[in-house]
Amino acid sequence: MSKPLRHLLNLVDQPSALVEELVRDAARLRADFRAAGPSETLHGRTAALFFEKPSLRTRVTFEVAMIQTGGSTVILDPASVSIGKRESVHDAAKSLSRWVDCIVARTFTQALVDDLARHASVPVINALTDEEHPCQALAFGQMMLERRGSLRGARVAFVGDGNNVANSLAALAGHCGMHFTLACPKGYEQPPALLKKVEALCAITGGSYKQTYDPIEAVRDADVIYTDVWVSMGEEDQAAEKTKNFHPYQVNAALLAAAPETCVVTHCLPAHPGEEITQEVMDSARYVAFDEAENRLHAQKAVLLHLIRG
Repeated sequence: MSKPLRHLLNLVDQPSALVEELVRDAARLRADFRAAGPSETLHGRTAALFFEKPSLRTRVTFEVAMIQTGGSTVILDPASVSIGKRESVHDAAKSLSRWVDCIVARTFTQALVDDLARHASVPVINALTDEEHPCQALAFGQMMLERRGSLRGARVAFVGDGNNVANSLAALAGHCGMHFTLACPKGYEQPPALLKKVEALCAITGGSYKQTYDPIEAVRDADVIYTDVWVSMGEEDQAAEKTKNFHPYQVNAALLAAAPETCVVTHCLPAHPGEEITQEVMDSARYVAFDEAENRLHAQKAVLLHLIRG
């Protein structure tokens, strides 16, 4: 077993052995739940959920994950709690640490999640920021592990914006020896500081990182095509410009025809049919986004158990 995790703020800075362990644990927890149902592993434990951004999958799966392991949740309404506004992050983190066993935060800035972890004496989980979405990447890794039996050598083509989901997926690929390619328009590449870390991981694990402006090139040997919305939360003022720039990067039948016949398509959801992906692709047997969505529940269980129980 790897060294216990203190917080989950991103994936790229974690030990590779730990990331792989979390993916394996998520798959085991899914199998255990199907075989035996809920457990009492986190009986009497409580997670506080602070969500600045709207959420369906992340909020429901964290709440249900705690329920299915015997724990409970407290929802912190950002309009009334206002961490970092009504009161300092320092005071909020110190107070919450006296009452709950874990803080789950979905925020705009990475700095807010990092500050919570800096001052809290309980674990803090990044449930999405503008820079990272580690739990989504773990659920994707679980899905790929269940489909392939191993993550080593898997080829992932991310077609779209070099955003928070792409950042966490690239980190996962680096940790697990996968081959990651980003296809995006010029100006939407991933941060150089992140890529330096990903490439260092790839040098150890045998994975690889590539960036291209040609989506056809990206999917030519892909095992899975990943896409996400073109306009993320908080970017609504960029909608017209981004829609124009990303139109050639739509995941449609023509793009899928350029990929191997065994290639599948996934999405972190919610999807916008007719924009980043077509309804035709979403209705096809090759669309596996809901398998990944189901795994959010078990990937987050793995994180909660690791953090709260050590």
